[in-house]
Amino acid sequence: MKRILILGGAGFIGINLIEHFLQHNYDVIVYGRSKPLGFENQITFVEADLQGIHDKKDYLKSLQIDTAIYLINSFTVNSKVANYQSLLDENKYLINEVFDFVKRFIFFSSGGRVYKSSERPHHEDEHLEAVCDYGKSKIDLENFVISCGVRKNKRFLIVRPSNPYGPHQKLTGNQGLIAVITGRIISGQVVDVWGSGNEVRDYIYIKDFVDIFYSLFCMDNPRHYIYNIGSCTGVSTLSILAVVRQHLPNYNIQTNYIRNDNIIKSNILCNKRILDEVGFYNYTDINSGIAQFLEWLQITSRNL
Repeated sequence: MKRILILGGAGFIGINLIEHFLQHNYDVIVYGRSKPLGFENQITFVEADLQGIHDKKDYLKSLQIDTAIYLINSFTVNSKVANYQSLLDENKYLINEVFDFVKRFIFFSSGGRVYKSSERPHHEDEHLEAVCDYGKSKIDLENFVISCGVRKNKRFLIVRPSNPYGPHQKLTGNQGLIAVITGRIISGQVVDVWGSGNEVRDYIYIKDFVDIFYSLFCMDNPRHYIYNIGSCTGVSTLSILAVVRQHLPNYNIQTNYIRNDNIIKSNILCNKRILDEVGFYNYTDINSGIAQFLEWLQITSRNL
């Protein structure tokens, strides 16, 4: 059986990946502090923190894992990290150890936090310029993954997602604009709009993201080792709010604008490299994607 290891699989992207790999008959092992919910007796869960790999390494090595997917995020988005270097070193320690017992290592970086603001779509080869510690950590860890791959002569990939949204995304979190806006509206809270609301981001429906990633995952010899995965389409915060409002007509929506002169005005990912690799993809448009997300919420939580 095909066997993969997902490190930090209890989050939004992780749960969607687990579902997809199970559907394709993979044996899924998840390593982390929190067990992904909803997969009783379908996955193998190894409970451990970043340092715990020392005690789990022999066991994981015995499983003969082909690929590890690294989804762990130790750095909070938009926050200054007091212990930046120690957190970075803990991630490096785990990455280095995992490289030893897998054939391939895939690191999930951030397409939204490693590039500077630009009206043109970001290409993978351009100069990276993080605006927060979260983005800086992704750049530092990308470089570490590359060095490990070269030093240990192992295959590796770096994936830079844009802004995935959809089923399994938390409405009460601090990340994921579409989910946060939806959560605030249905709970009767004021929707905070940072900046003017005209700021543009690249959103991709989670099913599209997983499909494209899986196509890349299945390739034995991709031409590159870094790939953006986004829609190459920019949508403003106000446009997102308008679409959500359209699909939730029975809710009274209040907005609060918060000035932020440092906010990135435009962040769109060029998808030419990934589409050259996997072929044409028919993306879910933002209106259909939000409609499907709200339908999923209605079915699963009965709170709309």
